[in-house]
Amino acid sequence: MDTTIEQVIFLQGIELFNDIPSEQLAHLAGITKSFVANKQQILFEEGERSQSLYLLIDGRVQLTRNDMLRKEVTDSEAIGVWGFFDGEERLMAATCTEESHFLTINRMDFYDLLEERVHLTQGLLKYFVKRIRKLTELSDAIV
Repeated sequence: MDTTIEQVIFLQGIELFNDIPSEQLAHLAGITKSFVANKQQILFEEGERSQSLYLLIDGRVQLTRNDMLRKEVTDSEAIGVWGFFDGEERLMAATCTEESHFLTINRMDFYDLLEERVHLTQGLLKYFVKRIRKLTELSDAIV
């Protein structure tokens, strides 16, 4: 994934960025870094502070909490979203179970970009509202 156009097309496929216009995604692509993780490499530990968001391009990542498997990520997806945005401790650990390719976004670079790009912020707000609605519907179904 060498060009900005390729990165924008990839970012459009990540749910977190679905509601962000392509021209804004081009700015976001400008702050991403390509990263390859080896098999069994730990991306982050449960409880550590978040400095980066990981966007899985290709590979397999296990997310665990309290040493229990919670999710296996095999499709393009943002990993480590909550800690990235709220600056709190990570809720889960992430370990690559095969060689995996990522784009990463540094938290401070991202916030600097948000200050300049209102459409990025609006798109992210839509994403979080959708997630909260989905969680509300799930909790209503349980009660």
